[in-house]
Amino acid sequence: MPSPTLTTEEVRELAATLVRDELIVVPVRHHSPACALLVRRLMRDRRPSAVLVEGPRAFTPLIPLLTHEKARMPLAVYSYASRGADRWAAYFPFCDYSPELVALREAAAAGIPSRFIDLDLSEQQLVEDGKPGERSEGLSLLDERHFRHSRSLELLAKRLGCSDDEDLWELLFESDAGVMDPAEQIARMAAYCLLARADQSETELAADGTTLREAEMAWQIREALAARGPSDGPVLVVVGGFHGVVLPELLAGAVERPVIDVKGVTGDSALIRYTFERLERLNGYGAGMTSPAWHQRLWQNLIDPPTDQHPRVAATLTALLDISSELRDRHQIPLPLPSVAAAFEQAVRLATLRERPAPLRSDLLDAVQSCFVKGDIEIEGLLIKAACRLTLTGDAMGELPPGAGLTPLVEDARRRLRGQRLRIDEPGRQSVSLDLYRSAAHRETSRLLHGLTLLGSSVAIRTAGPNFVHGSGLGRLHEKWDYAWSPVVEGALVEASVYGSTVPTAVATRFAELLATRRTTNLGAPKAAALLIQACVLGLHEQVGETLELVRERVGADASFPGVATTVTQLALLWEALEPLEARSLGDDLVALVRTTYERALYLGRQLNGEAKPTAEALVRLRDLVVSGTGHGLDAGLFWELIDHVSAGHGMVFVRGAATGIAYSAGRAGAAEVVGRVTGHLAGGMPAEDGVAFLAGVLLTAREAAWQEERLLAELDRRLTEWDRATFVRHLPELRLAFADLTPVETDRVAKVVATLKGLTEFGPLTTGGATAEEVDRHLAVSEQALTLLARDGLAAWGGEAS
Repeated sequence: MPSPTLTTEEVRELAATLVRDELIVVPVRHHSPACALLVRRLMRDRRPSAVLVEGPRAFTPLIPLLTHEKARMPLAVYSYASRGADRWAAYFPFCDYSPELVALREAAAAGIPSRFIDLDLSEQQLVEDGKPGERSEGLSLLDERHFRHSRSLELLAKRLGCSDDEDLWELLFESDAGVMDPAEQIARMAAYCLLARADQSETELAADGTTLREAEMAWQIREALAARGPSDGPVLVVVGGFHGVVLPELLAGAVERPVIDVKGVTGDSALIRYTFERLERLNGYGAGMTSPAWHQRLWQNLIDPPTDQHPRVAATLTALLDISSELRDRHQIPLPLPSVAAAFEQAVRLATLRERPAPLRSDLLDAVQSCFVKGDIEIEGLLIKAACRLTLTGDAMGELPPGAGLTPLVEDARRRLRGQRLRIDEPGRQSVSLDLYRSAAHRETSRLLHGLTLLGSSVAIRTAGPNFVHGSGLGRLHEKWDYAWSPVVEGALVEASVYGSTVPTAVATRFAELLATRRTTNLGAPKAAALLIQACVLGLHEQVGETLELVRERVGADASFPGVATTVTQLALLWEALEPLEARSLGDDLVALVRTTYERALYLGRQLNGEAKPTAEALVRLRDLVVSGTGHGLDAGLFWELIDHVSAGHGMVFVRGAATGIAYSAGRAGAAEVVGRVTGHLAGGMPAEDGVAFLAGVLLTAREAAWQEERLLAELDRRLTEWDRATFVRHLPELRLAFADLTPVETDRVAKVVATLKGLTEFGPLTTGGATAEEVDRHLAVSEQALTLLARDGLAAWGGEAS
């Protein structure tokens, strides 16, 4: 690798080796108008015999589609691959000013052969250090992290008064694009990339796969040079500058092609539509520059220059007019024309003051903030910043050329979404509210969105409404979704095409795969029931029978009382939701399964084991079931026999208390019995922790006893008074948790009863709102220290203790 400490003359010598009669290596930055213009000039001036560009070799068959006259950028190649537990997916985006695309378009127009020369996605991932089973989703195959993480470039940016690496690049390369001599631009680029490489060791470059990628590209170039005839034009290579500066040295030595074991790897690539929003680096894309709409303007002005203005000056004025229109139309911020004129003049003068050939994006933004923000910078300033971001990013979406088409699954998904009147062709996220109980059309839309979610598509996110799988929000009538079509959605559906060419087929196949996988795992009954409910939510009624059988199997095999109790609750909720889920065919089978699972839960309840709170909560779920409409067909007497059995002698005190509370809330245990059991557990002969646990169990299942039964609070107060201070302080956190489930209104009721017991009409200043548990513990500890000191000095009575 060339030394990063080369002199200016040595850098120029290196740059000269990049442009020779037989070979031209153009070091570029991805999505750079300046680099794209350089490639365009070299292609037309030198007429190469072959064009090689950075990018996975598997993309070569897609070149005719990329260069088709009706292809509208931005587009991207979505690539995915997997081997065993490893799975990789990535995007390779193109826009009009991508140097690689410019080279391919120029080659196609001139009839020059072209191809991609980098390692394929799976090869890149396999040679990069990573953990087995690692999954990478939606990464960029044009990552330029080496530039962003370069300490040398960061110091250079500070020295030149630039805000970041983006500002530095724009100053050094974009500001005078089209004016700079090609040899000078390549020399600058070589110096820039050498600075970036100076911060990377050979070990680091080998670890992230850079070394083997460069070896592959060098081998491909050597093959192209060997095929070149004596009178042919040069081989022109367009690669990221970070790689380009080392290719001459690699080609001067023995070039060995990397051997990478890709046995068992499967995958494919497809051309999909992309957007400027996704291309924007600040939105997570790791290569190229920010503000694609801004650079699109610059590119258009470079290839079709205005007659009376510098290309960047013209782009600055257009951007300012668009920003002001956005602020007026969307945010109703009136911007008089003089303010726009002042911002334009300030941007131009800032560039002059900063000794720049023409305004940079940072000059434009500084002028906007100075001239447009008149009010609160935290309010109006944020709106203006958002308008700038939207204008400079843009909302363009590419269009595929004829013959490319979308994969059948993508086309089918788009057709179905439009058929459900979802506005997927509009920019930004949209919302839809679905009435699942009264509209068959809305239920169909719901099944479609749930199915696309199962396929890994992020087209829609459920934000509210009944969740039948998890049993939450069932009182809500409407299901709400946020949705938006994006390149990420297309990429996910391209990959999901292995399951089928239509959404229903793909969803059914994917669910069958999921079901088969779950059969081979130690799946608990609740997860099996969730799978059954998911089948109904997806509308897979033809697969319900098999899933129902799986639930039967897992209920019989599950020895967990909380697990089986949860399952019978899930199944009961499914019974109540058969109408909105359109799963009425389950009817009799589901009723039989609910009864079987209920009886299994009661059987397990006789031999309760496991954690106390989940066990108590399972008893509550069964109580709620037997008093519900679905539970009317169940034998409630069996449940109450279980409650009597547990409350009489279960080994876990908390569970005994919970069963006692359930009996009380159902009127099967009187107040005197509950008060007697609580006070008995708090009596002096019982461990204090048992008394607190029993009380907590009672309040978990019958918290109304805390304010309805004054005798309970009176006895509790009497028993607690008998404890010494250390015992009380030790168990105070558990006592506090025992009352934690009370609502604020219920807490007030308890407070009034306690106040009455203490002869007070109200607590007044004795109540402290907002105190945290940590603060209470800290104050108690300080109080204990104070009492110890008073006792040491014979003043124990001052603290309320006997001396």
